[in-house]
Amino acid sequence: MKEITENQIDKLLKDVASIKSALAENKPVLKQLLLPIHFRIITLFAGLAIIGISILYYTLLEQYGSYYDIPGVVRTISLLLVITAYVLVVVLKRILWVKSIKKMDSNYTFGKIIRQIYTYQLFHVWIPIQLIMAFLIAYALYFDQERYIVSIAAIGIGIIYNSIGGITKIWQYLATGYWLIVTGVLPFVLQSAPALLLLAGSMGVAFLMFFLISGSSRVTEEEE
Repeated sequence: MKEITENQIDKLLKDVASIKSALAENKPVLKQLLLPIHFRIITLFAGLAIIGISILYYTLLEQYGSYYDIPGVVRTISLLLVITAYVLVVVLKRILWVKSIKKMDSNYTFGKIIRQIYTYQLFHVWIPIQLIMAFLIAYALYFDQERYIVSIAAIGIGIIYNSIGGITKIWQYLATGYWLIVTGVLPFVLQSAPALLLLAGSMGVAFLMFFLISGSSRVTEEEE
C-alpha cells in the first residue's frame, strides 16, 4: 500500500479547512435571508386567514349539510375569499421580504434572494417534499379522504420548517415545525373531529405562533 506522506496529510487538512471556511461564510447569508423577523406580518396574515376561512367553511357546512347544498352565491364569495387570501400572501411575501432584507443590504432583489436560497441544500429538501405532498393530496382527493389533506399539508410544511431550522439553527422554525408535525397527526387520532377545525388548530395556530415568537432573531449556538 502506498505510504501516506506528510505533504498529503497537510494538503488534505487544508482542503478540509477550505470546505469548512466556505460553509461558514455561506451559512450566515442564509440565516440573514431567513430570519423570522422578515416574515412576521406575512405569517400573522396567513394564520388569521387560515383560521377565519376554516371557521367560515365549517359554519357553512354545519348550516347547509354539504358543500353543494351551500347557495351558489355564497360558495362563489367564499371561493373568492380563499383565492384573494392566497394571492395576498404570495404578494405580501415578495414585497415585505424584499423590503425587510433591503434594510440590511440594498443590493438585494427578489431574484437574488431566491438564487441565494436555492443554491443551498434546501433545494434538495423542499422540491421532493412538495412533489410528494402534491401526489398524496391528489391521492386523498381521488379516494374521498379529504380530511387527511390537513395531515399531508401540516406534516410536509412542518418538515420544511424543520429543515430550515436545522440548517440555519433558528429555533423559531424548529418550534413551528414540530407543532405542525405533531398537530398534523390529529386527523388520524381524532377521527370524529371536524377537519376544518383541525386545520385551523394546526396550520392557523402554527403561523400565529411563528408571528408571536419571531420578534427575536437569536439562533442556537453552533457546536465547534
